[in-house]
Amino acid sequence: MSRKPTYEELKQVVKDLSKESTERRLVEEELNIVYAALNSAASGVMITDKTGSIKYANATFLRMFEYEFQKEVTGKYADELFTHQGRRRFINIESIIDKSNGETEIFPALRKDGTIFHVEVSTSSITDNEGHDVGRMASFVDITERKQMQEALKESSKKIKLFAYSVSHDLKSPAVGLYGLTKRLHKDYADILDEKGQRYCEQILKAAEQIAALVGQINVFISTKEAPLTIERLALKEVLQVIGEEFSSQLSIREIRWSEPDYIPEIKADRLCIIRALRNLVDNALKYGGEALSEIDIKYKGSGESHILSVKDNGIGIKEQGNHQDVFGPFIRRKTSKQIEGSGLGLTIVREIAEKHGGDVWLELGQERGITFYISIPKNLQL
Repeated sequence: MSRKPTYEELKQVVKDLSKESTERRLVEEELNIVYAALNSAASGVMITDKTGSIKYANATFLRMFEYEFQKEVTGKYADELFTHQGRRRFINIESIIDKSNGETEIFPALRKDGTIFHVEVSTSSITDNEGHDVGRMASFVDITERKQMQEALKESSKKIKLFAYSVSHDLKSPAVGLYGLTKRLHKDYADILDEKGQRYCEQILKAAEQIAALVGQINVFISTKEAPLTIERLALKEVLQVIGEEFSSQLSIREIRWSEPDYIPEIKADRLCIIRALRNLVDNALKYGGEALSEIDIKYKGSGESHILSVKDNGIGIKEQGNHQDVFGPFIRRKTSKQIEGSGLGLTIVREIAEKHGGDVWLELGQERGITFYISIPKNLQL
């Protein structure tokens, strides 16, 4: 005959059941909060088991893929959501790199009706209390608008490039022809032309030269943007020697002192680009330094992850107030330099070269005069 439980034992059972009920209610409340958070998330969220079978998809995910009900996706395999191209990369959900560090991948995905759109996906492992992998959670962002904007930007860039090539070609031929004819006129009819006529010829020659130079700079700018970098080990000392020799006659005539470091380490960069950038910075100093210019000082500094080159002059500097960093924009000319020949692209090309290497450009003004331009090149460029 079984023994009847005592009052104390019954009391303990009721207490245990009450505790279990309370714990279950708390767990349910926590789950409701989690589900509410997932369903209100801006990103689509999908949870799968280890085999890749979908166990849960939030409301944003269903809208994104145009499914009406949870049951339409539950039980599907995750790779079924992608095109054949995307499926090959997503075929084994366990092999996807854990993206918990914020990295993402882009996949072509399939909506319910079969239309293709692009999603940005990040994934992470789901583990149990013992640290065993029990599934994965993936977050989806619809990047259709971004892709459309990128394509439109790419198409616009292509049209601008073709237009620039066309304009530069159409300008160069008549400019060269005008220069040749005017030079011949100036030479063959020198005894007929009076002083005013000869002055007009000289002005036409000068204008034709400026057009030809501008066309050349436009072509350099386009090639700088479009041509791939050829990264190599570069002896900066040799580069500075080339630049110094190129400007030696101007420096000598104007009695400008040229100084550079005794030692500069090798860097990894595109040789032609670095020569072009330094040439433009030195040329800028010579053009805009004014009569007060008496020194151009090249310096190098290794700073953390970058090589930093600077070109400093003691010329007139920039007198206007405002944001001086805008001088790196295309066709930007200072008010005080209107009478100085130039295309307005020299510093823009320097900025393009720096950014193409993953670096930067900036300037600092002297207290009373002078200006220093800086260009940084990352140290981690691969050969």
